[in-house]
Amino acid sequence: MKAPGRNEPCWCNSGKKYKHCHRDIESKPPVEFHAVIQALKSFEKSMKKCSVPISLLHECSSKIINAHTVSKSSSLKAISKDGHVLETSVDSKTSAASKIVIKEIGINKASVFSGFCSVHDKNLFAPIEDGPFRVIPLHCFLVTYRGISKEFFSKNYASKVFELMKTLDRGKSLHHQIAIQAEAGRLGTNNDLTTNDLKYIKSKLDDMLISNDYSGLNYAVFTLDSPPPIMGSAIVGPTFDFNGNEAQKISSSPSQIPDYMAINSFSSEGDGYVVLSWLSEHSKTCNKLMAQFLEKKLTADSLAVFMILLIENFYISPSWWRSLDDETQSLIISLYAQGVEDDTYGDSIENRRPLNFPSIKNILMSPMI
Repeated sequence: MKAPGRNEPCWCNSGKKYKHCHRDIESKPPVEFHAVIQALKSFEKSMKKCSVPISLLHECSSKIINAHTVSKSSSLKAISKDGHVLETSVDSKTSAASKIVIKEIGINKASVFSGFCSVHDKNLFAPIEDGPFRVIPLHCFLVTYRGISKEFFSKNYASKVFELMKTLDRGKSLHHQIAIQAEAGRLGTNNDLTTNDLKYIKSKLDDMLISNDYSGLNYAVFTLDSPPPIMGSAIVGPTFDFNGNEAQKISSSPSQIPDYMAINSFSSEGDGYVVLSWLSEHSKTCNKLMAQFLEKKLTADSLAVFMILLIENFYISPSWWRSLDDETQSLIISLYAQGVEDDTYGDSIENRRPLNFPSIKNILMSPMI
C-alpha cells in the first residue's frame, strides 16, 4: 500500500491527517505490556456506576459493589465444591494460539460486575435474593434486568478495549499495522452494533422498572428437579433454531435490531431454573424456538447445549464436570469454542451425547403460544 501524503487522511480511517496518525509509527517504541494492564485497570475504575435508569440515580449510595448476575447464596453455592466453581475462559497467549480452558474460581468472584450501587443491588433484587424464585412477571423481569445490565456493561467495557487495541500497532511493520487496525475495526464495529441494540432493549426494561408494568416482557421458564450444573446469564440474537436451521437473518444496519433472547440459568430452594425471556416485539423468532422445543419434546440436555453454544461466560459444577467422560468434556469445550474461536454451526444444537442435566419437571410460558 502506498502511504498517503502528510496532510491526507490516514489510511486507518481514524479521521486524522496521516502526519498526526500513522506516519512513522513503525519507528515508535511498542506499547509495553504493563501499560496495557494499567489501561485496563483504569477502564475498570472508570466503568464503575449504577445501572438503574437516570430518574433513580438520586437514590444511589456512593458505594458501587461487585454485583452477582448469578446469585452466590442460592445458586453458585448449590453447585460449588469447597467454595469454588469452574468457569470457561479463553487463554490468549502471544506465544501460542488461543485455547479454551476450564479453571476454578471462588464463588465470591464468579459472575460479578461493578454495575450497581449497594442500595439498588439490595433493594431492587430483594424479591429474588431474600426469598424463593417464583414464576411470576416481577421475578422473571428482575432476573432479565440484572443479566442485561451486565451485558450492556460488558459491551461498553469492550468498546474501550477495542480502542486500546488500535494503539498496539506502534513499532510494527506496515503489514502488521494494517492487520491490527482491520481486526480492531471489525471487532469494534460488531461491538458497537450490539451495544446499540442492548441500549434500546435496556431502555425498554428501564421503562418497565419505573412503571412496574412488565407486560412487555415475554418468558419461558423451565423448572428442573435439581440445580442446573451449568449456570450463567446472557442475551443473544439466535441465528439457528432447534432444528439446526437459520432462525433469523442478522442485519449490519443499526436500525434493524434482530430478535434478542435473554438466557438465565440458576437455582432456588433446591430447584433449578432456566429462564428464557424477550421483549414482546421480538416474539417472532423466540416463539418459533419455543414451539420447536415443545413439538420435538426436547429434554434439558438440549437446553444445556443451547446455553453452552450461546453463553460466553458460564459456571460449572465441579462434581458434574468430573463425572463426565473425556469425550463428553471435549464435546462441551468444542461447543463453547463455537462463537468464541469460530462461527456457530446450527446443527450443533442436535445433541448426540447425554449431558446428564436434571430433568424438566415443568414449563411455563407467558403468554402461552
